[in-house]
Amino acid sequence: MSTELARRAADGDTSPEVVAWIADGLRRHLAGDDLEHAFGLDRASRLRERNQALRDAAALLERDDGPWRCACRLEVAVRRFEARIQPLLRRNPSAPLPPLDQALRRAFESGQRIPTTARNLHELIR
Repeated sequence: MSTELARRAADGDTSPEVVAWIADGLRRHLAGDDLEHAFGLDRASRLRERNQALRDAAALLERDDGPWRCACRLEVAVRRFEARIQPLLRRNPSAPLPPLDQALRRAFESGQRIPTTARNLHELIR
């Protein structure tokens, strides 16, 4: 969520949610946290954010056929997002996205490497 809020702030979004995130981060920084940690942009926070976003995407793909099949579907979705949706978002960052692509966008915006094999995704979502 922090990377999404950072992106929105960089795009000029001044909604109450973004302003509250900035104010909270600045309060934490002034209280002694380093800037990355105060805003939830440190590596550990970004990994947690990426993992949660991938779990959210997996939950949308879940069926009654088990976690391995879900990981296989997630692998296809990740590759599709990377090849097709990301280029569209570069041209139009405010393009409306379905829930699965919103979750994958959050994962990619974390700035952390995204697992692209069913095996690695399975380890993460099980």
